[in-house]
Amino acid sequence: MDSQQTGIAQRSAEKLYFDHKDMDYYLSWIIGREIYDGADRDECMATAARIPNADVASWQREWRALAEQTEAEAAAALDRGELDAARKGYLRACTYYRAPIFIMRRQDAAFDENRRRMQACFHQAAALFDPPIEHFSATFEGHTLPGYAWKVSASSSKRPTLVVIGGIETFAEDCYFMIGSAAARHGYNAITVDLPGQGLTPDEGLTFGAKMEFPLAAALDAILRRPDVDPERVAVFGFSWGGHIVFKGAAYDKRIKAMIANPPMPNVFRAVLAQQQGHDRGDPLARTSFDQIVWRMGLKISFNPRDIARRLGKAYDYFFHGKADPRKIACPALLMAGEGEAPITLQIARECYAQMPNPHNKLRIFTQAEGGEAHCQINNLALPNGVMFNWLDEVFRS
Repeated sequence: MDSQQTGIAQRSAEKLYFDHKDMDYYLSWIIGREIYDGADRDECMATAARIPNADVASWQREWRALAEQTEAEAAAALDRGELDAARKGYLRACTYYRAPIFIMRRQDAAFDENRRRMQACFHQAAALFDPPIEHFSATFEGHTLPGYAWKVSASSSKRPTLVVIGGIETFAEDCYFMIGSAAARHGYNAITVDLPGQGLTPDEGLTFGAKMEFPLAAALDAILRRPDVDPERVAVFGFSWGGHIVFKGAAYDKRIKAMIANPPMPNVFRAVLAQQQGHDRGDPLARTSFDQIVWRMGLKISFNPRDIARRLGKAYDYFFHGKADPRKIACPALLMAGEGEAPITLQIARECYAQMPNPHNKLRIFTQAEGGEAHCQINNLALPNGVMFNWLDEVFRS
C-alpha cells in the first residue's frame, strides 16, 4: 500500500507520525483528547515510537501496555486521596484502552476486555467530577441505549442542553472527549447516548440503518423528561457519521431547536461511497477497521446468498431512506468541516448551506493554517468547540 494512501477515506492532509494515514489519523484522535485530560502527548508519542508503521498487532499491544500502567497509577493516586490526579489518570487510561479497539475486529479475543476496562476507567473518572458525570439511558424497541449526562451544576435548574451523537466507530465515552468541559463552561448540560450501531448495541441486534431519526427521537423522549433540560433550548451535535444522524433528526423532529453537523451528511450514498473511490480496502489495517464497521451495520461479507441479500437490503434501505432534504430543516444549523477532508465533503457542506432556509445558519470550513483541517478537527478540539458554543449562545439568545 502506498504510504501516502488511505484505506478508508480522506480525513486529513497533515502527517503527525505514521506514514499510514489511517493509523496516523487514529493517533491524532488519541492525542487530541489531551485538552480534556484524556491523553498525554509525550506518553502517546513515546508509545507511537514503539509501533512499526501499519503494524496492527504492535498497535494493539503497545497501547494496552500503556493503558495498564496508567490505570495502575490512577488507582495509586486514588488510594493516596489525590482525587484530581486519579480522575485525570483514569481518563487517560480510558483513552489508552480505547486505542486498540480502533483497529480491532469485534471477534478478536481482546476486544471485550479492552472495552470493559475502557468503560470501567471512565466510570471511575466520572465519579470524581464535580458534579459527577451521571449514567443516562433511553429505551428503543425494548432495548436500552446507554450513555452519560454531565451537568453544569448539581441543581435541577433548567439549562440549555447539547445532545452529542457520535459516528460509526464510536462509544458514548468517546463523545465526552469531543466536548469535555466546554459545555459546562458555557452553561450547557451535555448528554450522549449510544444509538443503534454504536457502542455494543450491535450485540443486542441494534445496528445502523437508514431511519436513525427514530432512535434519536427515543433518546430525546428520555432527555426531555429530565427536570434540568430546557425544552426550548435543546441542540443536537453530530460528528462524523453523526453528521448524518442529526440531519435525519432535525428534518423530522421539531423538538430539536438547533442542529450542528461536523461534517454535514444529508445523503449517505453521496457522502460516503463517493469517498471510497481509489481507496485500498484490501489493506490489512483498513480491512480490520472495515470488519468492525460491517458488524455495526449488522452485515457479513461472504458469498452466502443470505448475507448477500442482507447487504442488498441495507443498500436499498439507505438509497431510498438514507437521505434528508436540507431545505426541510427549519431550525438554525451550524455546518462545519475541515479543508483537509475529501473535496466531496466540502462541496456538500457548501451546497447544504446554500439550500437551508434559516437566517441564523452558519458555515465554517476550518483551515490548515488555524489548525483545523482534519476530519472533525480531532487534533484541535478547542477550535470547533469555541465556534459551536459561541454560535449556540447567539442562536438561543435570539
